[in-house]
Amino acid sequence: MQTLWVLLLCLAAGQLASANLCETYGTIPGIPGAPGLPGSNGRDGENGPKGEPGHPGQVENEGDRGEKGDPGVPGLPGEAGHRGIPGGRGLPGFLGPPGPQGDHGDYKATVKSAFCAARSLSSYPRQEQAVRFNRVLANEQEHYESLSGRFTCRLPGIYYFTYHVTSRGNLCLSLKKGQAGGRAEKVVTFCDYVQGSYQVTTGGVVLRLAENESVWLEPTKENSLVGIEGSDSIFSGFLIFPDA
Repeated sequence: MQTLWVLLLCLAAGQLASANLCETYGTIPGIPGAPGLPGSNGRDGENGPKGEPGHPGQVENEGDRGEKGDPGVPGLPGEAGHRGIPGGRGLPGFLGPPGPQGDHGDYKATVKSAFCAARSLSSYPRQEQAVRFNRVLANEQEHYESLSGRFTCRLPGIYYFTYHVTSRGNLCLSLKKGQAGGRAEKVVTFCDYVQGSYQVTTGGVVLRLAENESVWLEPTKENSLVGIEGSDSIFSGFLIFPDA
């Protein structure tokens, strides 16, 4: 059998050799040639689409885990959130320590000085002399002297003095203060001018007085002060704040 196959190959080779010398007929295929050499590699293809993210890697041994990396750069501040709802009222705090003891509450223990006197003399007072208010209405601590018309301070502090007097004409009154035997100081002067009728003149002032200082009223040459029933004239004063 092998010999027959060799003969057939030889006949086929002879026919191929004679085909160059004379025309042949028929469609018998030739013997396959020997395999050629492999061609060169082709060009890389285009990148395919990105695949789905893979599952997180698993660490089989805890010792294989790497060290923690450095912190990243802080990000930009976010936008402020909406204002929240006010919270509920908190619990009361602890009771504080007691404060210092206050002053004594007995009103009788407080210092006080006040007076009010009316003039019941029909004659006009003398110019630049203290006006006598001879009828005493109140005289706490007896600091007002009705014979001289002067109030003498025994409790240094802040005082308020006022007067309401009736006149038949022009009237100017000066409120003065000074130490006994010393030079008098004019504090304020009030004037009213009217002719042929009665009028009421008033004035008031707040003063700081030292111990033994006196306060009184003096008329100027414009003097028509009266003190008769139905046309009263009064002079009063009282301590507001004593000195510490």
